[in-house]
Amino acid sequence: MESVWQEYKGNGVSFVGINTRDQADTAAAFANEFGVTYPSLIDADTAEAKLAFAKVVPIAATPTTLVLDKQGRVAARIIGPIEGTSILSTLVEDALAESS
Repeated sequence: MESVWQEYKGNGVSFVGINTRDQADTAAAFANEFGVTYPSLIDADTAEAKLAFAKVVPIAATPTTLVLDKQGRVAARIIGPIEGTSILSTLVEDALAESS
């Protein structure tokens, strides 16, 4: 995800990581170890972010990657780890190409 973020961050694309299991110290250590630079938030205690997307993603589906369109709707979802960058890059490209 980091490499796709680096590729598209100047094109009006936002990435946000949501840590649903890790507390702040663990999440920060992971980000430092793997060079993650996009912002993230901690949702381990309240699960509010998970609940916000409960209609489109099973609550226990971790990791999940969502691509939102320009109107904030879920345009695509990937449940499970992402192998390589091509799938996510294609989904981001599609979202960028849509009409406003």
